[in-house]
Amino acid sequence: MKSNHSYLSTLNPAGKLFTHLLVMCMLMAVSNPEATFFIWLLAVFIGIVFGGWTLAYLLKRLLPYFIFFILVCWMMAAFGKGEETLWEWAWFHVTTESLTNGLTIALRMLGFVTYGLLFTSTTDLTKFIMSLIHQCRLSPKWAYGLLAGFRFVPLFQSELSQMKAAHKIRGYKQKNSWKAFIRYSLPLFSQGIRKSERIAIAMEARGFTGTRNRTYYQTTRLEVKDIIYGFALLIAVLGILAASS
Repeated sequence: MKSNHSYLSTLNPAGKLFTHLLVMCMLMAVSNPEATFFIWLLAVFIGIVFGGWTLAYLLKRLLPYFIFFILVCWMMAAFGKGEETLWEWAWFHVTTESLTNGLTIALRMLGFVTYGLLFTSTTDLTKFIMSLIHQCRLSPKWAYGLLAGFRFVPLFQSELSQMKAAHKIRGYKQKNSWKAFIRYSLPLFSQGIRKSERIAIAMEARGFTGTRNRTYYQTTRLEVKDIIYGFALLIAVLGILAASS
């Protein structure tokens, strides 16, 4: 999770997440493929205009999900039930009802992915954790632990690549994937325990007790632009639903 320099990156992460979750909940209640398509198209428009997306970035991120879109739509359409038959061959039976359900579910999946990408590509991880503390009243003990856990992920990736390179230089070849998993996971697990213990000792040495009554290097708060973005997005979605009904 890494933010860019777009307008959406300046919004409060907790408020932005809450707004996108509301839109996703509204998507789950929509059974009209046209409304679902326009709600997804709204996310693409917001990402390009306010999220700093480029067409190359959009295609790179969403192209794998377009393959899932086609598969989900085909499975729901070809093996569904209905009365108005559009196409039939062998065991495939495409009806108007099954095609509508397939398009709705596939577009809903694509909408979830796009709104999630719209959040993760414009949100800084540290600001997101701080907004969970200040706006969502999450305990600092859990919040900073979650932040430290996220910071461990790139460290584990770099250490895993170093271990694989060291084994490759020494001519080690492991055909059994389960034994290879054990060989790599045990050192990573032991290193993770040592690092977490050092972090815990360092936080205790600096007086961190997990209480909420403390000072913060960074603080987040809801502003007028966060409320405007939330209401504008929800009104746009409601307008799409009203126009498609």
